[in-house]
Amino acid sequence: MSVESGNAAEPKAVGQRAAWPVWAIAIFFAILYSYALWAGIGNAIGLPQTVWASYHLGISPIGWVLLIIGVLLSPAVFVACLLLGRRRGLVARALIYAAGLCVVSAVLSSLIIAPTIVNFIA
Repeated sequence: MSVESGNAAEPKAVGQRAAWPVWAIAIFFAILYSYALWAGIGNAIGLPQTVWASYHLGISPIGWVLLIIGVLLSPAVFVACLLLGRRRGLVARALIYAAGLCVVSAVLSSLIIAPTIVNFIA
């Protein structure tokens, strides 16, 4: 038998860490990011119907771009945070996820005011 053969009873190496805290933080922030995703989907579905019912008008191409950004932003930032957080400590990962969530919230908040700034309705 060689020395390199692994034994299940041996403790982990010093460089290895438990995976469950990393997954717990990722799942916790995934739930927070999913709220922003759900809001973007709700806006993309409900806003054109509301505009049509209220004004009998459609959404302009700029408006559609803003609605699509609202849907795609949350998953894109979450994946970017996943990639940026690799090989970092637990606290650093949590801070990266929190910073990404702040970015998503700021952009989505600015998209709420966008219809008053740009010609959102065609």
